[in-house]
Formats: sequence, structure tokens, C-alpha cells
Amino acid sequence: MARLRDLLTAMWRPSAPTGGDAASPSVPEPPALPTAEAEPAQPVPELSPSFAPGLWDSPLSRLAALGPAPSLLVVKLDHAGDFVTALPAIRRLREAFPASRLTLLCAPFMRDFAAATGLFDAVHGFDYYPARGHPPASVPDAALVAVAALDLSPTDIAIDLRHADDSRALLAALPVRFRVGFAGLGTRHDLDLALPEMEASARASGLLAPLPAGVRLCALTEVLASAFRAVQADHVAPIPLGALPVLPDFPEGYVVLAPGARLAIKLWPMENWRALAERLLGVGALGLVLTGTAEEEPLCAAIAAGLPADRVVNLAGRQDLAGLAAVIDGARAVVALDSAPAHMAAALGRPTLCLFSGLADIESWAPAGPRVAVLSAHASCAPCLLSDLADCAHGHGCMTQLTPGHALEGLAALGLEFAGVPLH
Repeated sequence: MARLRDLLTAMWRPSAPTGGDAASPSVPEPPALPTAEAEPAQPVPELSPSFAPGLWDSPLSRLAALGPAPSLLVVKLDHAGDFVTALPAIRRLREAFPASRLTLLCAPFMRDFAAATGLFDAVHGFDYYPARGHPPASVPDAALVAVAALDLSPTDIAIDLRHADDSRALLAALPVRFRVGFAGLGTRHDLDLALPEMEASARASGLLAPLPAGVRLCALTEVLASAFRAVQADHVAPIPLGALPVLPDFPEGYVVLAPGARLAIKLWPMENWRALAERLLGVGALGLVLTGTAEEEPLCAAIAAGLPADRVVNLAGRQDLAGLAAVIDGARAVVALDSAPAHMAAALGRPTLCLFSGLADIESWAPAGPRVAVLSAHASCAPCLLSDLADCAHGHGCMTQLTPGHALEGLAALGLEFAGVPLH
């Protein structure tokens, strides 16, 4: 209001007359404007987040479910020059999936040339882009019907090697289980694995130059190859293994519980760990090994208190990272938070259940490995990126909503059975 009053006052006050007394304007001062009382600020109601505890449907888990030799369909409907720039990327696919059947869907005028490369087990033509001129700005409904009418064999993975996303909708009409491609910024596509489209977005930002076309395609295929390699049991990360500490002779092996994390907002309630430990000890002669830093020793001790001493070992504060890796490598399964033990267990190929808080982006930071299950409350307020638990206004629901029963379901999803059935 004060700003408006000053503006109106300036409009009412004329400039000083030339040659006269500047202190004596020829018109009177405007009347004083009434001062309005400030309205009290209304508090903005804070919406309560929603929670839906359960396992996260990870793209990497879906990729792992395709098996060690998934069939691939390369979609490259571009012109001749575009196809040539894609050949190094296609060769990389052949190297990364040596036992897989590799099929190509290309323009009819590229079929003979593509077959002559020897990179494909089968080549199919689809008349979509004209040999000359620009492609359509969006996929016509008739094209979706036509590509579906090709009656291609069902394929595990389809990768679209066109840079622009104007053809991406064609993937939805193909009989494939997992879709890979570039995604335009601000455009939604049903892709399971994607890289941001690089050329138009780089040009629009004015902040960086786009990578050469062939390099961008190699980057996309390398993302697929790396993701596939991460979920294969025969691609264990080079993690150094220290000396394994002396442990009791557990007839049915042991499960590692890693209840600690760097930030309190990632923690699961101690009583939940305790309840889970009691349930696990009810399965045959299974043992439990609790791990953590020296600072986490009291937490581990509280979990172990009163449990059978011959079946529960507290190693918190007694091992370095290499020693932790050795303990994890010998485990039947590992239950951990979003922390080093979870990532280590996943990388070593051990059955891993990660209880993931709402702090970080689950898409970016969930552990990746051949046998990983990620339990999440699917909080609508995640990722909150809060470093202090005291800043959470929702009762830490992202972790308190997860129960020991949910954890047991996660372990069962890894192929580990409970309720009197030994782990296998």
C-alpha cells in the first residue's frame, strides 16, 4: 500500500515551474491517501502426504527379470546418413549382448545395407519416414496401426536410436517388454530406461554444445549395457574383501542386519529391527550378524539384547569396510537402509533388501544388483532432501510406515522363504 501511495503522490505532484520558485508549486499538494490496515497473514494449510508401503517396481528389477540373454529390437527408421552414424552404437549392443537375438526395424530403403553389416539376426522394413524430406511432427494413428500390423515376434527389449522423440510413440505399438530411448524434456514417454534428449535441449539452454550424433547414440546403448551388466550375477563389482571374523557355526547360514545410517532421517525404528530379528530367529537354525560403525554399536546392542547369544553376533565397530564386505559376501541375505552395506551387498550379488527412506530420489540412489528388493513407503513428499529429522513435519512416515511384515514380504520376493521354511 505504501508503494501505491508513493506512486500516486508522484503522479499528483507536478514538476517545479521554470524560472519560478521551486519551493512553491502552482498546484496544491494532493490529499493524503488513507492508510489501509494490513490484513493478517493466513497460514497456508500443509497437505498431509500419502503413503503406500510396498516394494518399489524398479526398472532394473524388470530388466533383471528378462534373463541373461534377452532378445533385442533396434528401431532405426532414419535416413541413410543417420543409420551410418548409429553403426558404432549397434556394434556395442552386439558386444554387450553376445547371446541375444538382435533384430532391426528400419526404413525399407535401408534393409539390404543393414543386412550386409552382419550385425543383425533379422531385418524388417517399415515405411514411415520419407526417403527425402522431414518426418512427421508426431506419430499418426495410422502409423501405430501399421507398425502393429507388422506382426513382429515378441521381443524383450526395444531401443529406439532416433535422437528426436517424434517417433517414440511407435514403441508402444510394438510387442516388447522393456523400452529404451531418448526422452524430450517436458514430454512424457512410456520408457523404462531413458536419457534426456540432448540436441534440442542443449541448443535451447545455450549453456552447452550437444555431443556428436554418433557419440550420443553410443551413450544410450552404453546406459542399457551398463544397466544390464549391473543386474547380472556374473558381473560382480571389484570390491576388496577383508578377513572374515570368527563367527559361530550357523547350520543354516546367517542374515546380516545393518540398522545404521549416516543421517537419522534414514533410520528405521529400533523396535522394528528387533521384531524382524525375532521373526528371523524363528526360521530353523538361522543366525544373525549385526553390523555398523562404532557410533552404531549401542543401536545394534539394543536390538540384540535378550536374543540368544549363540545365534546373534554384534560386529558394530569391530570391522573396516573390507571386513564388512567379507561378512556381507558370506551372508545368505542382507537387510539394510539406504547406506553403504546395502550398496555393497547389491554389488556383491547377495540377496539384498533395502529399506529406503524418503530423503533421496529412489530412482537415482536405490542399490542396483542381480538380487535386490527395495522397500519404500512411496511417500508423496519424497524426495524431501531433509538432512535433519527434526525438519520432518510428517512424523517420519516414510520409515515408520514400513513394518517388519513388509520386510519379510521383501525377503520372500527375493526367493527367501519364511514361516518355518529355511532360506534357500
